[in-house]
Amino acid sequence: MNYWIAETTNLDVTQSLFDFLQKTLAPRGEETAKVLYNITRGWVTHNEMNIFGHTGMKRGGGTSAQWANYPESAVWMMIHVWDHFDHTNDVTWWKSQGWPLIKGVASFHLDKLIPDLYFNDSTLVVSPCNSPEQTPITFGCAHAQQLIWQLLNAVEKGFAASGDTDVVFLDEVRAKREKMDKGLHIGSWGQLQEWKVEKDSLTDTHRHLSHLIGLYPGYAITSYDESLQGGGKQTLYTKDEVVSAALISFLHRGNGTGQDADSGWEKVWRAAAWAQLGDRDRFYHELSFAVSENFGENLFSLYDPSDSDAIFQIDANLGYSAAVMNAMIQAPDVPTLATPLIITLLPALPKQWNTGSIRGACVRGGISIDLYWSEGKLKQASFSVDALIISRPVKVVYAGKVLRSFTTSPGLRGAITDL
Repeated sequence: MNYWIAETTNLDVTQSLFDFLQKTLAPRGEETAKVLYNITRGWVTHNEMNIFGHTGMKRGGGTSAQWANYPESAVWMMIHVWDHFDHTNDVTWWKSQGWPLIKGVASFHLDKLIPDLYFNDSTLVVSPCNSPEQTPITFGCAHAQQLIWQLLNAVEKGFAASGDTDVVFLDEVRAKREKMDKGLHIGSWGQLQEWKVEKDSLTDTHRHLSHLIGLYPGYAITSYDESLQGGGKQTLYTKDEVVSAALISFLHRGNGTGQDADSGWEKVWRAAAWAQLGDRDRFYHELSFAVSENFGENLFSLYDPSDSDAIFQIDANLGYSAAVMNAMIQAPDVPTLATPLIITLLPALPKQWNTGSIRGACVRGGISIDLYWSEGKLKQASFSVDALIISRPVKVVYAGKVLRSFTTSPGLRGAITDL
């Protein structure tokens, strides 16, 4: 969450993170992969890492699988690696640092996927797994399946620019991605299942939105494509069905005060997800709720605010800005570079922010955006393609209407004023 804002705000401040991943976590993670999983290629991390390169399951208090079994943590971190390249189109960086990181994590998980012999549906699943900080230990958890599917997409999209000639690896990625269970199953009460074996509870208000990671910050739900997200004998849903199921699950997850939590970050994550769904009222309520419930007089986010020994937890402070940006401009990732990139302007602008402007925002494809709104309406917007590797189709949308459609080209600029 601390890095969700880095690319969209054009801050480009994540280099130290990537250096740490490459020089510390990746080498130690290779050792952990061999020792814990007997996997000899790639690298892995778990839920708690430190400056000394700890990548294994944690010891001490809370060592059960509920807390310690999270080998998908590096996959989540690769979202930031891919996003950096997808926003900047920095090929030099991608070849030297981004690609080796992503290829290493993908290699590990390619070896970890196994056939689902329980449902016998010809799919590949993660096993064992548990949805982060939940107790059921099972297989095919939605969180893991969605994340790994996105990772393998990033491999294919970034392969050509990497300069890598390992086509055997690329073919393996394509074959296993197609066979993967995509982590998208609609359950008995219309919910998006958190586990492939249905274990969801109507009263589960857990702090994490793990099975909704494809809604935000991921895209397996937001950019769902039924022609790509099948495989095996899986049911093919429409996008409306998947998004509706995600909404049902989201509503039952509560407002971020349930089950041993009440942290600021869980409210901010909910705010960003409501923005992704275009619900400006719930977005603003959840964002305001985080401030009133968790922020101290100095604006530090506190966890747990009801505790006399509440501590500062920075996640909500940095995630707050990301949620705001997601209400102003959205350009979620897409499965292929041939899939149109949809840039939505002011998708969840609350009525309380009647007038304003944004300058220098950055979205995928190396595109910068300025926009201005007044009386709750978009007045003008401009965009420029600052860096380009491959031309890709783009649609600019406002209030459900496509304002511009274009294919990116070097130095392309445009303005939208006829509103």
